[in-house]
Amino acid sequence: MHVTSTTFLPLLARAEDDPYGDPAAPVLDEFAAELAVAYSFGPPYGQRFVSWLDLDRLGLSRRVLKSRATENLGTMVGSVRVHGESPTLMLSFDGIESSLLLVDLLWQQLAGSVQGELVVGVPARDVVVVTGSQSSQGLDKARRAVERVFFAGDQHLLTQQLLVRRDGGWEIFKP
Repeated sequence: MHVTSTTFLPLLARAEDDPYGDPAAPVLDEFAAELAVAYSFGPPYGQRFVSWLDLDRLGLSRRVLKSRATENLGTMVGSVRVHGESPTLMLSFDGIESSLLLVDLLWQQLAGSVQGELVVGVPARDVVVVTGSQSSQGLDKARRAVERVFFAGDQHLLTQQLLVRRDGGWEIFKP
């Protein structure tokens, strides 16, 4: 595989219990709650994560992988669509909506469209529900959306926790 023809994208994934020591395990970076950032080969993205063996084979460092994936995500952000209206918004991004949690500029732009702090439900790779910390109706809708996705059993489930945007990062939302 030629490195210059390989593109990567960061995707949210469930954090493994202890992937360290297994060279076939995906490269994971800590994120929030039980989530981690994995790196996908693509396009199409999300079918295969970059493993430690892949990094060795490609002659890439973890830092370069993260940098290239983040840069690639930045070039794709123009295709993001926001649906709905306050108090609850949904994002569309080609089945990899959860990757958008890694795009700071998007959250800076969305901050003014909710009441209070930004709160998201990200129950699966392809679902992001956005509301504000001061909207009880929005929080209820977000919780119900998360419950529905988990009940339906989406292929790429992530977390039942709501996350809040604070100081340029995400953490578990505790009302």
